[in-house]
Amino acid sequence: MNRNSAVGGTWHNGNWNFVFIGCENAPESHCTNSGGLPATTIYETPTIAEKPYITFDGSRYWLQVPNYETNKKGTTPGYNNAKAVDFSNVYVATESDSAATINAKLDAGLHLVLSPGIYNLDDSIRVNNSHTVVLGLGFATLVSATGKPCMIVGDVDGVRVASILFQAGSDNSSSLLQWGTVFYSGDYSAPGVLTDIFARVGGTNNPNDWQART
Repeated sequence: MNRNSAVGGTWHNGNWNFVFIGCENAPESHCTNSGGLPATTIYETPTIAEKPYITFDGSRYWLQVPNYETNKKGTTPGYNNAKAVDFSNVYVATESDSAATINAKLDAGLHLVLSPGIYNLDDSIRVNNSHTVVLGLGFATLVSATGKPCMIVGDVDGVRVASILFQAGSDNSSSLLQWGTVFYSGDYSAPGVLTDIFARVGGTNNPNDWQART
């Protein structure tokens, strides 16, 4: 799977199927490995937003929130298409924080950066404000507890969640990440974006100890 990349020359390799979306010099779409190599190519990415990231200007940290792009082909040169958010509008959480502490900061309208650690949650982290960014560092790990999802995103638009590992706990949860409800269609111009998200259901090999469930 290749997305918004620049292929340096002619693509020679094949596999069961390669997918190219918005890539420069991508091969033509071709079905089967007869008379060519299997590839599925979409020439432009319809709607995309790159992953949020953090910069430091020598005195202050900034949360950079890339803008939405439509019909995008190729890479993002210079990364000059982002909105800079001062860290006075960002809460940096640690694994010792309770879900109530984190949720209070989110409800106050702050963005959330999760510093590296294993967050053994006592409740779901709830994102109820539009255009909120939740960015994990070092693949911060959220562990579900009390049978609830690690994170619940409400019926809001433009939320970005990135670089987090969601992990099942010992209490069976309905899900690890819940995003909206079936009754909310969302805003096509400001979709939610997930980037570099992983889910893990794993635990001890001893069935007499405890087993992760979701």
